[in-house]
Amino acid sequence: MIRSKISTYAVCIVVAWAVLAVSAVAATQQDPAQDSPTQQSPVAAVVNDQTISLNVVHRFLDRSFSNLPELADRSDRDRAVIATGVQYCVNRELILQHLESGKFKTGEKEIDRQLEEFEAQLKLTGKSLQQQLEEFQLSEPEFRRELLWQNSWRKYVKKFVTPEHLEKQFELKRKFFDGTKYHVAQILLRENTPENLSTAKEVAVKLRSGSLDWNSAVKEHSESASAANDGDLGWIEYSGPMPRDFTQQAFALKAGEYSDPFTSRYGIHLIRCIEVTKGTKTFADVAAELRDIETNRLFQLVADRHRQAATIEVNELVSQPKN
Repeated sequence: MIRSKISTYAVCIVVAWAVLAVSAVAATQQDPAQDSPTQQSPVAAVVNDQTISLNVVHRFLDRSFSNLPELADRSDRDRAVIATGVQYCVNRELILQHLESGKFKTGEKEIDRQLEEFEAQLKLTGKSLQQQLEEFQLSEPEFRRELLWQNSWRKYVKKFVTPEHLEKQFELKRKFFDGTKYHVAQILLRENTPENLSTAKEVAVKLRSGSLDWNSAVKEHSESASAANDGDLGWIEYSGPMPRDFTQQAFALKAGEYSDPFTSRYGIHLIRCIEVTKGTKTFADVAAELRDIETNRLFQLVADRHRQAATIEVNELVSQPKN
C-alpha cells in the first residue's frame, strides 16, 4: 500500500456515475457462508479502514462504460482507466462515510426490503441471487454497500439539488446553458515559454490601445492554422467541443474585447470576441443537463471537503500497466 492523497479532476464518467447513483435500481446480497466472488480480488484502496476491492472499481467501470464495447472487458482496461475508477470509488466512500454519520443514513431495514424485492425480480427471470452476484463479481457486503450508497446519495441530492436551486443557477449562468454563441478569433503561440507569454501580453496591450490592429497581430504572431483566416475560429457554444479553459475565457468577454493571454496544453492564447448571439433555450429546455452538472459538482464538493481529514491508502499496483 502506498499512502496517497487523491487529487480531483473533471472526468466525464464521474458525472455519469454520480447521476446514475441518484436513479439506480436496487442491488442485492448473497449468503456469507458461500464462497465470495471477491475473495481473490486485490485491495485497490482503503478509506478510514473501509476496504475497496479492485472488483468494486471494475463494477463502477462496467456501468460507466456500458455503451463502449471496447472497454467492456476488464482485462483490456489500461492503467489510466483503472486509476480513474479508483479515484471515483475513494471519493464515493468519503461521501458515504459522511452521509452515514448524519440524517441521510439509510437504515438496514430499508436495504433489507429492497434486497428482498430485487431477489423476487431475479426469480422471475430464473436467476438466483448468488448467480447475479457472481456475474457482478461482488461479495454480499460490497453489493450491500453499493445499495447503501445509492440510497443515501439519492436522499442527499434530493435535499440540495432542488428545482429552485437549479433555476437559480440557470439565471446566474444563463449564457452557459441557453445556447448563446460567441464568434471568436485567436492568436496562438505554440511554445509555452516566458518569452512568448511576455510577447502575448505586449500584443494585448497594443490591441487594447489601438496601436496594433488585429489582422496585423495575427499575421505577425499567430501559429494557429486559423491564422490564414485572420485567426477566425467561427462560432462556439459553452458546451461545445472547444476545451473548457478556452470557452471560459471567451465567455467572459463582450463583443470587441480581448482576453488576457492564458495558457493551455496547446500553447499561449489571446482571444478576440467578434460578436455574441444570445441563446433562446429556457430553463425547462436545459433542466436535465443542469441537474447532471450540479449533481456532479456536489459530489466533488463533498468529497473534497472530507478528504483532508481522512486516512487514504491506495494500492498503486492495481493500476500498473500490463506486461
